[in-house]
Amino acid sequence: MKLGIPAAILPAAFGALLLWQAGASRAQPLLASGADAEITQEGLHRVNPLLMEAAYVRPDFDLSSYTRLVDVPPIVQFRDVPKAPSNARTRAMTEEFPVPDDRKKWLRDHWHRALDEQFARLRAEDVVTADLSGVLVVQGLLVDIVSRIPPGASESNYTLINNPWSATVILELRDAATGDLLARTVDRRNATGLLELATVWFQTPDLIDRWAQVLVERLEQLSELGGRPRRQEPGPSLRSSVQSLAG
Repeated sequence: MKLGIPAAILPAAFGALLLWQAGASRAQPLLASGADAEITQEGLHRVNPLLMEAAYVRPDFDLSSYTRLVDVPPIVQFRDVPKAPSNARTRAMTEEFPVPDDRKKWLRDHWHRALDEQFARLRAEDVVTADLSGVLVVQGLLVDIVSRIPPGASESNYTLINNPWSATVILELRDAATGDLLARTVDRRNATGLLELATVWFQTPDLIDRWAQVLVERLEQLSELGGRPRRQEPGPSLRSSVQSLAG
């Protein structure tokens, strides 16, 4: 499944400027080979598993020319689970349940908040150069969310939930000027254990926070693989440029 954002909406979607953190150069070959070699439909090659697990980059992956990062609105998607008849027998035989609309909104709000807090420590002034060259777009996705919480279960009753949540945490990096996908990391995360229903909902925000931390960790790892970017003084703000063009 191809995930991401069209290049045409990038200028309007910029949310905040981020400071760029980078590390040391790699010693191992960047791309996987042999049985581990994989290529996505977008042409991304799997990174050597000795360097990063479940990461994919362009063969010419190089972040050294990027001087600014911006984060754009995250994406949240739920697995499409058919609604089954609700009775004790079918619930006992069912492993996955649809998430009610109000809980979907609740989870989306928590994911947006968690990413905003995680990227806050990287965020600098809300200024982006009008020239999109050298600007890297960062997007966090929480997709294929699976709930094992029976609908209609009352928190007032003692209801046990086994392995309540699963989701895939994805980080995508794109070139702001072209919209080209440069890198993607994919992490499947599970909330395991037998928990009481009220405890599940109480602990889910902490779980989402931990999933959001994965994105920052992957961003730091990709920065090490891609090279240390050059630093540059900020130019005219993108917001000012857009306002002037709009008249």
